[in-house]
Amino acid sequence: MTDHTTEMAKSALRQVRPWRAGMPWWVILLEGLIALGIGIYVLMAPNAGNSIVLLLALYLLVAHVERAIIGFRSRIPAAILAERMLRAGIGVTVGLIIVVDALIPFINPPAPLVILSLGWLLIGAIGIWEWVSARAELGLGLGALVFPVVSALFGLLMLASRLALGPLVLQSLAIVGIVAGIALLGYAFMLYRNAQAAPQA
Repeated sequence: MTDHTTEMAKSALRQVRPWRAGMPWWVILLEGLIALGIGIYVLMAPNAGNSIVLLLALYLLVAHVERAIIGFRSRIPAAILAERMLRAGIGVTVGLIIVVDALIPFINPPAPLVILSLGWLLIGAIGIWEWVSARAELGLGLGALVFPVVSALFGLLMLASRLALGPLVLQSLAIVGIVAGIALLGYAFMLYRNAQAAPQA
């Protein structure tokens, strides 16, 4: 493969990959492992309702604490900093409410599930707005829409899990989690390879 072809491939990859500016590879790896684990758990134990809500809330909390830290370190482009920090604030708030409720119950079911669903939905919606408002300035490709759209769909599916088709929807959630986990693992591996190649270059 020639240098010109390699550069073209890298350019195309930058256009379609999800925008995760300043994100170290090991963080993406950890998120991928958690998403994969949750997906497998939901698939294997569909009746563990409260445990599933708690696991998803813990994932939301950990992932968005990390995003808030990155935001405070100014490793996010200014064009999307406000949206990223808003998403982080929603994720941390929703995660904390559900985790604290699991330790000291103060919300009646199914309120934790509804709060979690709305949290995922809001995070996805803000992510879509982030793409719309900053895509021209940052040159974001369609791949940057993957995670916001998946988050919004995740929230909608969780809300739908309260309906008669609950078990089928939970299976769909599990599959989405597994696919997202595998995608994150692949992306983490790509970032790791790029990090290893950078010193050599």
